[in-house]
Amino acid sequence: MKAETVYNVIQALNSEEKLRLYAMLDLPKVSVVKRKIKKEKLISVASAMDDLLVNTFNK
Repeated sequence: MKAETVYNVIQALNSEEKLRLYAMLDLPKVSVVKRKIKKEKLISVASAMDDLLVNTFNK
């Protein structure tokens, strides 16, 4: 097995599985970085209605 294949498999694991793998290999604990998901900004109902009215009826 190639090292590149192993690396890709490890990168595909979630954080819990990576920690289990490091424990099985007797490696020191490595901090697993969780990627923050940027949430989309929600618009209010009033703002949505205004946009709908402006874009639909003012053409």
